[in-house]
Amino acid sequence: STVVVLIARGMMDTYITNGWNVFHGARTGDVDIAARALKRGLDSLAKAKQKPQRQILGGVGYSMGAIILSNYVARSGKNCALDAAVAVSGGLDMRQQLNFRRSMRLWQPMLTFGLREDILIGKYARHYKHRLTSGQFLKMLRVTSISHLDVEAIVNYNSFENLVHYYSEMSAMGDRYPPEFNLFDDDESSAQNATSWGRIANVSIPFAVIQALDDPLVGWRTVGTNDPQALADSGSGNVFLLLTKAGGHVGWPLGANPKKYGWKWMNDAAQSFIFAVDKATR
Repeated sequence: STVVVLIARGMMDTYITNGWNVFHGARTGDVDIAARALKRGLDSLAKAKQKPQRQILGGVGYSMGAIILSNYVARSGKNCALDAAVAVSGGLDMRQQLNFRRSMRLWQPMLTFGLREDILIGKYARHYKHRLTSGQFLKMLRVTSISHLDVEAIVNYNSFENLVHYYSEMSAMGDRYPPEFNLFDDDESSAQNATSWGRIANVSIPFAVIQALDDPLVGWRTVGTNDPQALADSGSGNVFLLLTKAGGHVGWPLGANPKKYGWKWMNDAAQSFIFAVDKATR
């Protein structure tokens, strides 16, 4: 098997060729273009080696990458260029992050500082100064949470209506209305009122969602429902949920010395799923 890493536009000092369209989490087109290019390569390789079937193409996303991958798989439906996908620690309905006040208060400030200093200011200050007003740019410099950063930077820069609109466009289940869990009420969960699953029901490939319920950054509510089995049964039944009691955010440490095993558990889980899909298709 071969592993190909997709670097989000503008990250790791890559050059943005299309001017002012810097990274934001609701853009899925880059994933589609990359997947189709790889698929053509795999088809050509299989033809050159006179193999009856090409190697399958599986996508694995972590954190923000998982959110984008989930959104792509749901939105593309039958036109998805992947054969299988695994989302690790990425929410299906990021609107629920508006309820996650503990994360905003405790963990997000540390992450926000790095994103603001290294990415927004360090690399793309001229972009944001060009599009934002001086007042908006000043507010962006003062943000203390990811949600606040998304408002002052991403929403304003890309002309989303508001934060809920951005998170709706970014999420695989962002079009499901009304959302579960009383979106703006953190006291108690609502009963399932939505009559349709929305675009998540269009998933056409085996798609695994791996999420720890104690994730300190992407809360468990972002699974998007209090009925996981109903979600797994939605559409053609291509959604698989692996929810663990513990594991943190892109973590799942093992043993007394987690450094020894690194991220083995979650990577093995993703690999096993892709291999199982490959075996089943053959």
